[in-house]
Amino acid sequence: MRCKYSLILLFLFLQIGFSQNKINLFSEINYSSIPSVSLSDYKSVQERDRKFQNPNIALGIGISGGGSRAQFFSMGVLLGLEEIQEGNSQRNFLNEIDYFSTVSGGCFSAGYYLTILKNKLFYDNCSFNEFYFSKADAYKDYVDKSANILSLLNNSRNEKGDKISMTQRIDSDILQYDGTNPDNVNKFGTQMLLSDFFIPKDSKSIPSLPMFVANGTAFNNGERIPFMPHIIRGLNLNSSLAPNKAAIALNENKVNDGYNFPVTYAITASSAFPGVLPKVKFGVKNQDKILCIVDGGASDNMGYKTLVELLHNDTRVNDKNKKALFIDCLGQGKKEPYINDAKIRLISLFETASLYTVQTRYMTFDKDVENTFERYKIPITNYQIIGFTTIKDYLMKMEKDYAYEDLVFELKNTNDESSSWVKLFATFKQGLIAKFGEDSFKKDKDGEIIVATLSKEKFKDLSARQVLLLYEYASHVETKLRITPEEREILLLSGRFAAYLKTNELKELLVEHK
Repeated sequence: MRCKYSLILLFLFLQIGFSQNKINLFSEINYSSIPSVSLSDYKSVQERDRKFQNPNIALGIGISGGGSRAQFFSMGVLLGLEEIQEGNSQRNFLNEIDYFSTVSGGCFSAGYYLTILKNKLFYDNCSFNEFYFSKADAYKDYVDKSANILSLLNNSRNEKGDKISMTQRIDSDILQYDGTNPDNVNKFGTQMLLSDFFIPKDSKSIPSLPMFVANGTAFNNGERIPFMPHIIRGLNLNSSLAPNKAAIALNENKVNDGYNFPVTYAITASSAFPGVLPKVKFGVKNQDKILCIVDGGASDNMGYKTLVELLHNDTRVNDKNKKALFIDCLGQGKKEPYINDAKIRLISLFETASLYTVQTRYMTFDKDVENTFERYKIPITNYQIIGFTTIKDYLMKMEKDYAYEDLVFELKNTNDESSSWVKLFATFKQGLIAKFGEDSFKKDKDGEIIVATLSKEKFKDLSARQVLLLYEYASHVETKLRITPEEREILLLSGRFAAYLKTNELKELLVEHK
């Protein structure tokens, strides 16, 4: 009997021991946190050439995701920002920017601009506008690649093998580096690295560029991952599982340093929208685990959290002179609410659910950003937002005429076929040329008028009909990677126009408060 009780007690003891081993508390004991945004390791961007920026103002810009719609609308805004001068000086809003915090498609426009800035292709001889519209033939600024749900399912195609990976495409088409052909005269000889934007405090180099941060999301827990050298180092990344011939080898010495991390990997990871592009995977030093990163929009589609943290960490500037501009590239998408009464495929459901998961984060954006500013004691009057709603708000105040009402009727009866919108664009282009004359535009190398170059002085004379088409066409470009020439033109023009509409508010951000 005693033996029987002894066996029972031994069994219970073992059970208690096994149960205790199964307890897995969520705590800092087992959890490896992602390093926070910090500037303590780096030289201040306020040490840049004072000819181009005011060191007493910390100005940041956040650019949202949204595929090629975000890329070219935000590119248009950047071009428009250069047209906003600070008083009577030669400074403009664009070259005053100290920090870029970007997500997905917004990384493409910022990455392209900063590549051109690093390689000094304008300033001395021309402005960024002049370069972009007249001298950029050899420097393509888009990735001509269709991307869809099949890209996600066929993950290995992007990550392995001899086919051109997304990291290589971004390096070549956006960041202008061709690692496979060093003799390519139309590309730059060096790859863009994080060291171009982050200068160690003990370095003899002086910062020459704004800080650029692309934001990704940890696939496993949804945490935001800003790509900065100390964060790369803190995560112990030591290899990429998406190899390509253009990117430099990621060995332990370089990755643990963090500064030699190729920017193309950061942009690729930030752009890995679920259902469109494959997630990006990195190896972790001394671990058999990996880090998977997906689109930054899953954690913050405006990049505002990282941007405000960067501004907060700028100890050289008083809080009242920390300013921010957010470019909101959320569009409606050319989709009607009705579908055929048929079984919804799982792939379609997954893709749509992924899109709306990102978009729902916009619902509380205004309040979220206000709360973040207040938490860091930055005045909530120190930020502005530019988006398609900027154009819509202006349109609502315009006087409407018969031409406007005719277009409303036409748009209501226009289907979502590409040919219908191309026809609308052709009519729009002809109307602009007829009203303002060919001299109000620049032409491409083939002598074709570039609609997006409409002289800024003419913006005030756009009719309600023209503004309506500009808004409807631009905001209804779908979230995608490949884009048509017409969509690109209309997005660039709408971005420039939106920046123009915010001129007075943006000039206020350039005012230094004593």
